[in-house]
Amino acid sequence: MIENKLQGAEYFENLAAEAAAKPLDQIDSSRPVWIFGAGNFGQSVARVMLEHRLDVAGFVETAPKTNEIQGLPVLDWAALAKKNQDAQLVLGIFNRGVPFDQLAAIAQKNGFSAPVMPWASYDQFGKALGWRYWLSKRKFLLENLHRISKVAENLADDESRRILEKLCAFRLGLDLEFSSFQSQENQYFNSLTLPSLHGKAITYVDCGAYNGDTYIELVNSPEISCQQAYLMEPDPNNFDKLVRSLDKNDVRAICLPIAASEKYEILTFSSGQGEGGAIGLGGDIHVAAVALDQMLPATRIDLLKIDVEGAEAPLLRGAKKMIQRSRPVIAMSLYHNPQDLWELPELISSICSDYEIYVRQHFYNSFDCVIYAVPK
Repeated sequence: MIENKLQGAEYFENLAAEAAAKPLDQIDSSRPVWIFGAGNFGQSVARVMLEHRLDVAGFVETAPKTNEIQGLPVLDWAALAKKNQDAQLVLGIFNRGVPFDQLAAIAQKNGFSAPVMPWASYDQFGKALGWRYWLSKRKFLLENLHRISKVAENLADDESRRILEKLCAFRLGLDLEFSSFQSQENQYFNSLTLPSLHGKAITYVDCGAYNGDTYIELVNSPEISCQQAYLMEPDPNNFDKLVRSLDKNDVRAICLPIAASEKYEILTFSSGQGEGGAIGLGGDIHVAAVALDQMLPATRIDLLKIDVEGAEAPLLRGAKKMIQRSRPVIAMSLYHNPQDLWELPELISSICSDYEIYVRQHFYNSFDCVIYAVPK
C-alpha cells in the first residue's frame, strides 16, 4: 500500500498549497527546444511549438530510426551532447510504455537536465494540443480538488484513497515517482471483482472489446464461468481483430461493431491520438452508437467492463436502468479524461448507491487506472 503522511481533506489542502508554492516548469522561449521522443505526441508538441514561434531545434531519441522528421534533425544522445550540452529538453513521450521518472533519468544519465514534463507543456499549449487523455491545465485540476477529496472519502478502502491522492499529486507535477507505481492486483479479474462472480454462470458485457484479449482471459479463468457475452467494438480494424481472435481461440460471443453511449446516434470516430481511438473528435470514421438500456432492455448482466476512450460518462447514463436492475460488477477506465477522477465515481453513486468503489493503478504514468464498482 502507498503510505501518505496526511490523509483526507487535509492531504488535498496541503496538495493545493504545495502546487501554489511550486509552479510548473515553463518552456523558455528564448532558448532552442529539443523534443525527447519523436512519436505521435512528440511530433504534435513540435508542431504546436513551431506554430507558437518557438525555436524547435530537433528531436532526440535513444535509438533513432530516422535522421529527420518534419524537416528537423533526429539525434541520439551522444550527437546532441556534441551539438548542445545545455539543450532545453521537452518530453515528447506520452504513453504507458516507460515511466516518466525513468525517462527523466535517461536524460540526466546522458548529462542533461530533466525534461519539461507533458503536464507542463499542456499547461502552456493545451488548447492547441487538444484532447490528450488525462492531461489538463493545472488550474482545472486544482479547482476540482474539493470534489476529488469527497470522492476519496467515499472510496471503499485505504489503498484506493492513497492511489487517488498520489495520482493527483503526480498529475500536478509534484510526485514524479508515482509514474512507476502499479497496483498488485491483476487488471479486471482480481480480489475485488472475483468474489462477487464465484459460483455463477455470468453474463458479460464488454464495451471497448478491442481484440478480445480481456474476454479470452475471462473464459480461460478457472474461477469464472461465462454463460453469455456481448462484445462491442466500434473501430473497424479492431473489430476485425476481435472476430479473428475469437475464431482462432475457438471461443464464442456475440460481437457487435457498434459503440455504447447515452442514446442511439451516429458518431464520428478518430484513431489518431497515439494511445488509441476516441469517439467524437471529428474523425472520418462513422460508427453507430446505442444505449445499453436500449440494446439489452431486459437482460440481467453480472459483469460490465468499460474502456471506451473517453465516452464512459454517456455510456453510464445510457445504462442506468441496466445497472439499477442488475447491479453488475463494473470495471471501468478512469484515465481517458481529467474529469473522470471525480465525475465517474460521482455518476456511479448517483445511479446506484449500493456499490463499494475502489481505484487501482495498473500501468505506468497513470494510464490504465481503473475504477471497480462492486455491489454491496
